[in-house]
Amino acid sequence: MALGRMQDIGGCRAVLDSIPEVRRVERRVQRAMSQRIGRAARVSDYIEQPRHSGYRGVHLIVIYDGRDIEVQLRTQTMHQWAIAVERLSGRIRGDLKGGRGPAELLEWLEAASEAMAIEEEGQVVDQERLDRLTELHRAALPWVSGGRQ
Repeated sequence: MALGRMQDIGGCRAVLDSIPEVRRVERRVQRAMSQRIGRAARVSDYIEQPRHSGYRGVHLIVIYDGRDIEVQLRTQTMHQWAIAVERLSGRIRGDLKGGRGPAELLEWLEAASEAMAIEEEGQVVDQERLDRLTELHRAALPWVSGGRQ
């Protein structure tokens, strides 16, 4: 990415236990920004509106020492999904989190993220969704197992 297109020059990530905890920290950061510089942090809420790839989390752009810093807030589940996608991206030399890569793999990752989000909310993933996930996994398996490049 070109330096001029970057939203921030630094960042940090907090991996938290639950979505309510993510929201609590998000409110604290927003409140601190408002008190310190008179305006709230810019927010990208990928929990409410996940990226097409299935990526979830909350990103806040805060001002620190006159510089834009990105604060990423994720749950353990969201973090594990993102780490797995980053590893797969490295293996296939693609940008899966950015929605670029083999269609079979992207569809499976998005469906997996949806199922993980349902479970994280304390609900049960329905059988139809599980069957679809299994079907998508079969199609993505050559990429996941490293057989395709």
